[in-house]
Amino acid sequence: MKTGTRSEAEVKAPAARPPAPAGGVALWRQRYRWITAAAGAVIVILTYFPLVFVLSNSLKSGQGIYGGSGVFSLFTQFEAHNYALAWTGVSHQLLNTIIVAAATIVIGVTAAALGAYTFSQLRFRGKELLFLAYVALLFVPATLTLIPLFLTIQKLHFFNTWWALILPYAASAQPLLVLLFRGFFEQIPRELLESARVDGCAERQVLARIVVPLTRPVLLTGAILVTINVWGDYLWPTIVIQDPAKITISAGVQQFVGSFGTDLSNGGAVFAAFVIATMPMFVLVGFTMRYFVSGLTEGASKL
Repeated sequence: MKTGTRSEAEVKAPAARPPAPAGGVALWRQRYRWITAAAGAVIVILTYFPLVFVLSNSLKSGQGIYGGSGVFSLFTQFEAHNYALAWTGVSHQLLNTIIVAAATIVIGVTAAALGAYTFSQLRFRGKELLFLAYVALLFVPATLTLIPLFLTIQKLHFFNTWWALILPYAASAQPLLVLLFRGFFEQIPRELLESARVDGCAERQVLARIVVPLTRPVLLTGAILVTINVWGDYLWPTIVIQDPAKITISAGVQQFVGSFGTDLSNGGAVFAAFVIATMPMFVLVGFTMRYFVSGLTEGASKL
């Protein structure tokens, strides 16, 4: 064989491409880091500046807000009495909201757990079709149900009572909670439930002793969603509650702000009322975020 000739494999083999310059890749990675950091900084500022803005103005006097350095100056005054004034105006409404939210959680989460257990573990004709019809209620705008719901509350003689808040809140949460709970319940091994039934447990005992302890994260997630809905709703309490002693926190803050009329001297107390109204939600989400996220992600894997 001649030394100058190449084999057939060498002829067919493609020529190796030159490696990409390492400096270009590093440059693009560095630019990507800067873009990501800048985007994250913008998101953080847009998210937290309104909170800092409200907190700063809650510590100012009326003159400090509407005069001098103005509303956008941060932490130039520390008027702690604003919170004392705001607390006297919204503390009762805050207690009302806690009571309504607690009752709604008990009724709504319990009903949703029973419904989700039925759709996930029991077998009956038309189950999937009924479940789809049930979940389809999520696509009905809440504003379309205001008039029928108001007429129903009047017929039941619940107008101007807490039941006018508790029952609609619990009912409106059912489609979403059943959807979340069913996905979580279906992850429980059927062998575990069957063994409990063989041992003589009724279905309610299986749900209470086995399913509920194993599904605490998603149940807590449902409770948080219900609480957020109750806490932030302003429209429905103003429609069905006329007694100022029974209104919840969103309507209570509006009532507190309206009590000053055109008097601007208590502007700091107005901002303090907003801080008092939102602080419980920050505390709740802050302490339960781990369970909230795990309940959403684990339950969604079976949806």
